Amino acid sequence: MKTINQVHGIPLHYARLTNHPYGTRGEQRNFAIEERFLDTLKEALQEVFEHCPLGIPEVITTAGIFVDKPGQHGHGKAFDLDAIFWRDETLVTSNFIHQKELYLGIESFLRKHFGIVLNYYYPNHKDHWHVDTSVPVDYNETSKSETLYLQLVLKYIYKEEILVDGVWGRQTSGVVKEVFERLGINTPITTKVNYVKFLDMTGKIAFKLYEENTSPRHLLSNLTEVVEDLPQQSRIAVREALNSFLNHEETATWLSDFEEIHNIDTIIEEVIA
Repeated sequence: MKTINQVHGIPLHYARLTNHPYGTRGEQRNFAIEERFLDTLKEALQEVFEHCPLGIPEVITTAGIFVDKPGQHGHGKAFDLDAIFWRDETLVTSNFIHQKELYLGIESFLRKHFGIVLNYYYPNHKDHWHVDTSVPVDYNETSKSETLYLQLVLKYIYKEEILVDGVWGRQTSGVVKEVFERLGINTPITTKVNYVKFLDMTGKIAFKLYEENTSPRHLLSNLTEVVEDLPQQSRIAVREALNSFLNHEETATWLSDFEEIHNIDTIIEEVIA
């Protein structure tokens, strides 16, 4: 075991306390970690931030590494990532709904290094990514966590109509084949080299989408999704208020000046090139 409080000079903070609640920068802490797992964590985070358009962050908050309980945490071989703080931007993992491109770009690169990645849609993981190396990096059709990720990127990055349920079936299989053809990747996805190439390209595409999707129309689309995720009573009230704003003549005129500037096919061509 080794004790660390930073990775590549990025401070590791803890933000699960009354005076340092979840979603804040928290405070820097020491964490015990198994040394070979630390090597993997360093490689993963280096690749994430080499490609991320926001660059190197100022702080990473974690819910823990070594924890005295069964499983990989009990061996110091798991990492729970709560949030990432740059100077002018923050990714809090519970905010997936309106930070989808940035979130999925980061997750794509994490999956190149960790065989287990549990995300927002996996039970009890809305507020953090859990990553560990207990299984090798590959795609297994029976893996709920891997299929959830796959369906999320097919829906939100490649704009395909698909149900996100974590179950590999004919619909998911068919859409994967179509998207792999667009990307020029061989199938099946269960071949490791094909899967890793998909992760790499998807991460780059997601980050480009994040850079371009900053128009008011896109931000309002994200807001609409956040509203639909609210409890029913709150959802109805907020939706009515939002619709009143959107249906106002001056709002409609203002929004007509903005168009979605991204084109997924153009971005795919740029990444392939």
